[in-house]
Amino acid sequence: MSKECEYCGFRDPMPFTCKFCGNSYCYNHRLPESHDCTGLVLFKKKVHESGKYYYAPDSAPTRRRSPAFRSLNNAISVIKSNYSLAILIIAIISFFLEYIIPGYSSLLELDPLGIASRPWTLVTHIFLHSGPIHLLFNMMFLFFFGPELERRIGGKRFLTVFFLSGIIAAIGYSLWSVFVLQYPAPAVGASGAIMGIFACLAILAPDIQVYIYFIPMKITYALIFFALLDLLFIGSGDTIARSAHLTGVVAGLVMGRQIKGSGRYAGY
Repeated sequence: MSKECEYCGFRDPMPFTCKFCGNSYCYNHRLPESHDCTGLVLFKKKVHESGKYYYAPDSAPTRRRSPAFRSLNNAISVIKSNYSLAILIIAIISFFLEYIIPGYSSLLELDPLGIASRPWTLVTHIFLHSGPIHLLFNMMFLFFFGPELERRIGGKRFLTVFFLSGIIAAIGYSLWSVFVLQYPAPAVGASGAIMGIFACLAILAPDIQVYIYFIPMKITYALIFFALLDLLFIGSGDTIARSAHLTGVVAGLVMGRQIKGSGRYAGY
């Protein structure tokens, strides 16, 4: 099962476990010297002081489970180790709850004038969608680009990029709708957060090839295309929260630059 590298955050489908410190690492950082192993330092100190070589104790035998429980456990493990998939499943479940629970959407949607009294909507609006097509397009973007970014930067930083982009996009939309449009309509959707993911990935892997209307292009060009499209139609009066898209892009670009500057990502 895939695990995050403790050193760079890369999610490796076949991780290596260091016998000195016990942590999981990717192929590039599997050697103790590659991840500045503290366990190796302690091991050498213990050998030097005692003059004896110590072996790590064998792991305790695990109890075999039935095939049904193993399948369920594997499915849960996949979801827990893949935050992109977990977010996608939550969004789909939330979409059905919108039709089942009365007042569900109104409680969780983003109201630009009600952020102070309902701050949780800065996050919860991400998991609401206005219809099947809205949900389909957002989840398709998340399905294709979310795991790609998550594998490169690790699950924890992926969640940071996703939710910070979504929150900043919500604030950007609220400011635009209140002070520029002067029409603060409620907003729902994960578009701002997903555009942040897309922008962050474009910074870390600018040569990835994507298809826009069946036309192949680099992800950086695709990002420019979407940004220009939002800028062109931002005052058209349509129901798309283009200001949220653009603000999410800015957030993703900033975080992408910070992650790239740190060098703690997989640039394969």
